[in-house]
Amino acid sequence: MSAFADRFVGCDALPSRLSDFDREHFFTLSKADVQALQEQFREEHRLAAALLVMFMRVAGRSLDGFTMLPRNLLRYAAEALGVAAPSIASLRSIYKRKQTLFAHQRWARDYLGLTELGPDQEREVVAMLEVQAQAAAHTDDLVQAARQWLFGQRIVIPSSRRLLDWARDAFAKTEAQVAITIAQAVGHADAARLLVVVYALRPGTDVTHLEWLKTPPRRHSPTTLAETMEKVRYLKSLRVHQWDLSGVMLQRQQAYARQVRARRPYKSRALHTTTQLVEVACFLHVTLLELTDAALHLSGRRTRQLARTAAERARTRHARESADALRQAVQARALLHDDTRDWRSRVLEARELLAGIGDGSPVSFASRVRQALAEDSTRVHACLAVLADLEFRGGDKDAGFAQWQAWQALRQRAQDKAAAPGELPDVGAAWRSLVHDADPKAGWRAFEASTMLALRRSLRRGSVWIDHSLSFQGREQMLIPAQQWQQQHRKHVELLGVPVSFDSLLMPLVANIHAGMQALVLALRRGKVEIGADGMLHLPALAALPDDGEPVRTREALYRRIGDVQLPDVILEVDAATNFSEALLGHRAASPAELTAMYGALLVHGTDLDARGVAHMIPGLEPAQIISAMRAMEGSGRLRRANERVAGYQSSIPLAALWGNGDKASADMLALDASRHLWSARVDPRRRTYAAGIYTHLRDRWGIVYDQPIVLNERQAGVAIEGVEQHNRIEDRLRLSLLAVDTHGYTNVAMAVAKLLGFDLCPRLKDLAERKLYLPRPFNIPEELDRITERRVSLKAIERGWPELLRVAASIRSGRVSAAQMLQRLGSAAQGDPLHRAAEHLGRLLRTVFLCDYLTVVDFRREIHMLLSRGESVHQLQRAVYSGRIAPERGRRPDEMRAISGAHALLTNVVLAWNTARMHEEVEKLRREGVRIDDDWLRRIGPANFGHINFRGTMRFGVERFAQALLHDNSAATRLRTG
Repeated sequence: MSAFADRFVGCDALPSRLSDFDREHFFTLSKADVQALQEQFREEHRLAAALLVMFMRVAGRSLDGFTMLPRNLLRYAAEALGVAAPSIASLRSIYKRKQTLFAHQRWARDYLGLTELGPDQEREVVAMLEVQAQAAAHTDDLVQAARQWLFGQRIVIPSSRRLLDWARDAFAKTEAQVAITIAQAVGHADAARLLVVVYALRPGTDVTHLEWLKTPPRRHSPTTLAETMEKVRYLKSLRVHQWDLSGVMLQRQQAYARQVRARRPYKSRALHTTTQLVEVACFLHVTLLELTDAALHLSGRRTRQLARTAAERARTRHARESADALRQAVQARALLHDDTRDWRSRVLEARELLAGIGDGSPVSFASRVRQALAEDSTRVHACLAVLADLEFRGGDKDAGFAQWQAWQALRQRAQDKAAAPGELPDVGAAWRSLVHDADPKAGWRAFEASTMLALRRSLRRGSVWIDHSLSFQGREQMLIPAQQWQQQHRKHVELLGVPVSFDSLLMPLVANIHAGMQALVLALRRGKVEIGADGMLHLPALAALPDDGEPVRTREALYRRIGDVQLPDVILEVDAATNFSEALLGHRAASPAELTAMYGALLVHGTDLDARGVAHMIPGLEPAQIISAMRAMEGSGRLRRANERVAGYQSSIPLAALWGNGDKASADMLALDASRHLWSARVDPRRRTYAAGIYTHLRDRWGIVYDQPIVLNERQAGVAIEGVEQHNRIEDRLRLSLLAVDTHGYTNVAMAVAKLLGFDLCPRLKDLAERKLYLPRPFNIPEELDRITERRVSLKAIERGWPELLRVAASIRSGRVSAAQMLQRLGSAAQGDPLHRAAEHLGRLLRTVFLCDYLTVVDFRREIHMLLSRGESVHQLQRAVYSGRIAPERGRRPDEMRAISGAHALLTNVVLAWNTARMHEEVEKLRREGVRIDDDWLRRIGPANFGHINFRGTMRFGVERFAQALLHDNSAATRLRTG
């Protein structure tokens, strides 16, 4: 069942109004249903029994509400059964006797193969809830999980009160276990002291330690890095890094931490002591993890900044030296040609002028940069010294870790007493001459610069790690444990669907390469592809599809008929069709005020407006209500579920089937303008402004299926794979088999990992130098392709690293590590690693297969470009939704950035879904009126228009129009309370 149909699971009544879309997709009767109803019931009972069957099929429980039944559902069921439809009907009017209703409900249950909940099943669902409670943020999430589990097991869902009791019991049991775990980790003697210390004022200030720790890192600067490390040192002084909280899932710790951040300290102190200890301990532990990550990210960025500054100085110095040398050479030449003086004096003076030019030996630019970086000793030393209190761990043979340990041992010495060169570890050939300089001080400065770069490189490749971190863990901590992998590797490989041995994969690859190269040779002979004098492949531009203007005229006509609309109306109509507000709240809204506050929070997270501004735009709404709803959205996974509902709804509209099969997608980044005071912001190289990245995956049917915040100017291959893997992980979804990306979303390693995860990564390459065919040496190459082929693939390297490659893919599939984290460890910093070498060479083979298809199959190349062009079209809509910039006080925590990304994607999906639904309705109306509209025209019309939608001004949410679909049934709630 699709995500947007989940809203019917567990319902105890039908809405009085049911959309035609829902009726057509979910409330249907098959021929077998009609035959069974006709055989079992008399004519006067068939309609009522049909309603029970249709409802129980999608809800998983008996229909026992007393609201009016939807008219369109009555008409449809009556027509299917060939009986008369009553004009007004409810269960109470249809079933005069309860015994008859109960009998029909039992028949419907047996007919659909549902079973009643027994003692064994109850124990199973309770056990499942106890596991789910370890990561859940609220009992509403557990109630929904129980409904989904029972529905999947074909068990009749019991009353909401019973589910709520189970959820509360599981939550309470988990909280008790968490309290015991934390008490043991902190120590009973230290628990009381811990609370006193964190609530105490910082020396010389009127701010408590707790409020100080709540303040996230601000702008990128050495001061911010120093403040962040001061907080890390304070947390380590409390021995937070020594607490063993492995028995408490990270999601639960983060939920407690969010509660502490959202609450004033005096309110936290009013809680029970045990509750205070649990929340504060989790807050301190999560804060240590996040601050450690922030410190290492800031340090890495500072290292890059110092390297760029050194490169600029080296470039300036080289230009100045070249100009001086040229001037001296000109002067010497003029002197030598001066016939008024004797030759001996001219030669001696010219030799003196030319003495400053040097010996003429070439010096590389990289050497000049290293020299300039070593001379920047004050800032290099400060960048290293600020990390001195972190306890890094690493491999024995890792150069970065060895240099860090040596620097730690020697950093207490004064610079005029630097260690002798023999006491320093080997720093590699590039730095050796600088480190082993005759001047001990200069050698020490060079050693510090070398250590700074080596440590950053080792952190990025994962050969140096730190235990109290989220993003900088060791590789072995991320992957499936070696012993478990040895015992269960066949099971994991079966789940991946790839061969156990590389030889089984190699043969199909070789066959594809042979076929692709023959096709490429044929294309060269026909002139469809050219090899230039530079030895590079050249492709002619894709010819535009024939266009008679009808798609453009059709699009304009459709949107004229749709007309202008206000954003609140768009949100309400899509919410009524998908109930995404239920996913955001965890339950149906109890009142219009609760629903409106949730909409306000969505606008604050997903646009450039703040809480006060949205409160002014929505009459009757206070900023405090919006802020409370915003906190509930952050980090609970609800935005992801809401997006799945809306994207599933949009994809299921019949018009969307013309745009694609739903098994392909494109991925690209949108740069949202941000304040330079946001520490994670980077300068967008295109627009020269500070920005934060939002990376989205757009299905070929136009819906955004995944979103995630990223940092600009970093390779996007990992996050590209992560989005597809997260989407494909749900079994009942249509899997994505192809992902189109631009050059930034591609690496050879990423192509290999994507293939092992079951889909193809297809890049649109920007650089012609990338269009080379990589093959192993024992391979016959046609003569025409010799100039564009490089024999730089080692099959032995792939074979040796194949088991570890499978382990990486299985770890990603099992959820132990994200693809983004794993691909970061396998970036350029990992060169020389056997695992990186295996993935790199496998990716080269796969890229050869892809390029042969890309260069020879025009339709395939056109499809890649079309998918990426759709992503660019959606970017324009996204900028209309988020037209300003991220405020300085927002986006500093990971939860906030995820909320901004998720809310922005949800608002974008809402507009895409609303446009798709309206376009479909207008097309059907025009066709009924006899207007010819070809499907080929509609394939070239997208739903990313936004000029007809007003995103600003006073926003009035007419919730009363959709109360039946969006609000909790008050009569049902009353019955639940009275029991």
